[in-house]
Amino acid sequence: MKLDILIVDFALLVLVFIPYVLFIFIGSREVRKLKNKFKEEALHHQLIIDEKDSWNSNIIGVDTKKAIILLVQNRKTEVHAEFIKLKEVKNCEILREVQTLKIDKRTEEILQRIDLRLTCRNDSIRIVNLYNCEENYAQEYELKHAEKWNNKINSMISYRPAVNSAA
Repeated sequence: MKLDILIVDFALLVLVFIPYVLFIFIGSREVRKLKNKFKEEALHHQLIIDEKDSWNSNIIGVDTKKAIILLVQNRKTEVHAEFIKLKEVKNCEILREVQTLKIDKRTEEILQRIDLRLTCRNDSIRIVNLYNCEENYAQEYELKHAEKWNNKINSMISYRPAVNSAA
């Protein structure tokens, strides 16, 4: 009789424990795939990443000597890599899209998108998406990370030492 109860207890324990372990394994595999893509792209373009930041499904890093930012994102269909040459950027600002809902006599703002709007030297506009609720519902201080990298980009494009030609 006790053997039957032990078998049932063990089976229930396994049924509860296996999904938990699989969930952790699948999540770590996705993170590993994102990190590998980041390293691969940095090596391929011969970037030396001085500062790196990782959150949610994004990894962003900057090579200060070459003035290039590498952004790798895990999207629904693929792992996407994007390069931003800061020598071509004139200005950077945050675009924040929210949806306002009224719930029980109070208004709530739900974050829909966060983008970096880059104005280039040739006056073209480039939009770099950092968060989209349709791609990933989870939020991990998205606005805080966007503000950090917006400030970083603006500080790097504002500090350009004057180079005198020797002619």
